[in-house]
Amino acid sequence: MNDTSLKAQMAFDPWMWALESNIKLTKGTFRIEGHEYQAEIIRGWSEEYPFNGLFEVNMKATQMVFTESYVLRILHALRNKKYPLGVIYFMPTRDDVIDFSDSRFKPLIDDNHEEIGQYVRDTNRANLKRIGRAYLYFRGGKISQAIEGEIRTSSRVKGVPADGFVCDEWDEMDQEIRELALGRLQHSDIKFQIYLANPTMPNYGIHKLYLQSDQRVWMIKCEHCGEWTSLDLEFPNCLKRIKAGDNYQVIRACKKCEKEIYPRDGQWIPQYPDKSKDCCGRWIGHPNSVFVDPAELLKAWEDPELKKGSFYNLRLGLPYISTENRLNINDVYDCCSWYPMEGSHPGPCAMGVDVQGETKGNRVIIGCKTNNSTYKILKLARLSGFDDILDLGKRFHVGCAVFDIEPETRKVKDLAENAPFPVYMCDYKKTQRNDPAFDSKQHIVTINRTDICDATHDLVSADYVHKRLVIPRKNKEVEVFAKEICNIAKTLIEDKKTGHREYGYLILEGRDDYRHALNYYYLAQMKVGISHAERRKAVISKDKWDKAFADNQKSVGGWMGA
Repeated sequence: MNDTSLKAQMAFDPWMWALESNIKLTKGTFRIEGHEYQAEIIRGWSEEYPFNGLFEVNMKATQMVFTESYVLRILHALRNKKYPLGVIYFMPTRDDVIDFSDSRFKPLIDDNHEEIGQYVRDTNRANLKRIGRAYLYFRGGKISQAIEGEIRTSSRVKGVPADGFVCDEWDEMDQEIRELALGRLQHSDIKFQIYLANPTMPNYGIHKLYLQSDQRVWMIKCEHCGEWTSLDLEFPNCLKRIKAGDNYQVIRACKKCEKEIYPRDGQWIPQYPDKSKDCCGRWIGHPNSVFVDPAELLKAWEDPELKKGSFYNLRLGLPYISTENRLNINDVYDCCSWYPMEGSHPGPCAMGVDVQGETKGNRVIIGCKTNNSTYKILKLARLSGFDDILDLGKRFHVGCAVFDIEPETRKVKDLAENAPFPVYMCDYKKTQRNDPAFDSKQHIVTINRTDICDATHDLVSADYVHKRLVIPRKNKEVEVFAKEICNIAKTLIEDKKTGHREYGYLILEGRDDYRHALNYYYLAQMKVGISHAERRKAVISKDKWDKAFADNQKSVGGWMGA
């Protein structure tokens, strides 16, 4: 290949450009060995490499060098005028942006003056770089404002046009930033979006997006038998101990012939090629990294004190959540009884309402206490108007109701002041560390969100013998209720700024509205005593069985009439 054709190819292909230019990275010169899986990532979408599309999802273990791959791809595109409107690169916080700019991006520019540095015009700002005539914007992925609880905005994203964006460590960002970022691409003919992260929980963040993609894995072809093996899909069975003299060594093994295979012989293959034509998803973990000793990886996996969450997330690139941190559908269905949904009740009852507005439908839960520890749900409903909710409250003789304070704060406040029964607006307070505080004058109850979610988790998950929640027999509305109350999970959340870590609940895939309605019902029930009607039912039922048992013994004799 002559110099002219080589330069033309380098201008077109960022992978070849990085290799031929000997791009210097923080850990040495860019090279192929050990990074074969990066070729598709760096090349990106083009007519010659159409396999990527414009929507890319990368679910990965730590230290797989994805960030450097995308930065090189973007720099190559900007210096060759492929993204005239520029690119936005999101990181979880502004501190992450500054750290990355100072410790990784600046050295990349300084150490590669001819290929990168000469094209960069210093703006004296860590979060903004001009490359050629376009800009590379670095932004934190946190939403900065909430207006009336309805509109969440970020002033640092507004007014920034772009051809595409990258979300690096997507699971640590406010997920709403995606919609704001997509709005910045409206004037572009390219409109690419890229997400990468160590996964956290199932059906959340990067894992949720990966499930929507064609779900590629790194498949390795065995040089002995020709079989294709995914080390990630086959782990831990893909790691085999073999005799090596007086000792043992661990190899990456073909799933068919069990002979050693090598990550260099792999390629990205979709598990579901027909699932998505425009979303390319990749998953790769440490079993594929030649810089990770397979013996050490297997030893860590077999450690009886293994912390599964960290191992799955950081080493296997998989989401993980322990069973005690999330309700499952069977927990809910175990609470189902034989009785149908009620149409009315003599009360007194409690009501919880998650406010979603007229178009989305407000979630309504009405129930009562049958004794000091048992809660009985009588009615589940999705209603659009507040008048319908009040009418339902009258039919069930509601003694107290708790509504969501947002997004219809003014309407709920007006309802609270005029309702025929006490109504409170629930305001979740992150810093509150005590029992719920009811303010009857302001019609507000405050509670820590994690604490009340813990309480309703325990309410549903109690074992069968000590079941505390009773719900109507299974029907379509109960199925919606079950799905939504299981759609949040408890996880450890770290404040990047302070380093403070605490547990909190995150929404997974879909809606969690009935879970919050259950929280509000639980709060309302604190202001309402045991239902007199339910207590009478229990007494009458007990008396009838006692009488029948006594009569049976008199007339027949023996144990239970036998």
